[in-house]
Amino acid sequence: MSGEWWTKGYPGGEPVGPAKLPRALYPPTNSSGKPASSDGPDVTAYKRAVSRLGRWPWQAFDDTYSRSFALGSSGNVSETGVAGVQRQQGIEPTGNLGDATYQALRYAKIPAGLPHAGQPAFDDPAVELLLKALDVEECPRLGPVHAGGKSLLDHDCTHATGGIALYPALDDAFTPGQAIIAPEALTVSRASSSNPGDAFYAEGVSGLRYWFGHLVSAPPVGRFFEVGEVVGHVLDHNVGGGPHVHVGVNCEAFFGAGKQLSHHTNYTHGAPLIGKQLAAGRPL
Repeated sequence: MSGEWWTKGYPGGEPVGPAKLPRALYPPTNSSGKPASSDGPDVTAYKRAVSRLGRWPWQAFDDTYSRSFALGSSGNVSETGVAGVQRQQGIEPTGNLGDATYQALRYAKIPAGLPHAGQPAFDDPAVELLLKALDVEECPRLGPVHAGGKSLLDHDCTHATGGIALYPALDDAFTPGQAIIAPEALTVSRASSSNPGDAFYAEGVSGLRYWFGHLVSAPPVGRFFEVGEVVGHVLDHNVGGGPHVHVGVNCEAFFGAGKQLSHHTNYTHGAPLIGKQLAAGRPL
């Protein structure tokens, strides 16, 4: 290995991978006295990342959080494991993998002097492994916007919301007068209007924000709705393909200020599902 990349912290970049730690990991006979962690796909993801960061030999990785991987198998830089990454990032080198170490891995980029320099520590296969490891509770539970419909998590966004930045949208409920229901508990936060029909902004308990448009009428600001309660009805009109509800979804609380769901702009399907992007903690 050329250069002395190991003498300073890893360069940083945009975070990669789910925003929340799937679980804390502990090797056998660890400093916290915790039971050794069970095998899992998240372990394999970390082995890929730590290896890409120069602290573990590249190999056919297993999914066991071993003491050698956690604390290092020798004093050689390339064999210092999780504790080596922790030392380099100014984290106590216990080998226990908690949120501080996880977030450091999410932001870390491979330094000059190593293969794939400039790339994130978590490559695409590692992100997929982390998503598998995530408990379903890490992603907000969202229902449909009309009775019998599919969860918002299973929708993709087909277009932007005209004139309103950071609210990529989907259209649903294509029947005049159809009742629109709250996909989660939410509060009407601001009045709005749509062309045609009425509209409103809402704040979900998950942190998601919404813009519902093309309704007969909008509820008053401050009104709280439980999940599944009727928030409005689809307007009968012949603009933009006919009757439908427009649902814009703002995910800045999950992705960071100024960031939005990946979406199409021409009313076609095929963009990544909302649920998959929320679970990943980033646009995909």
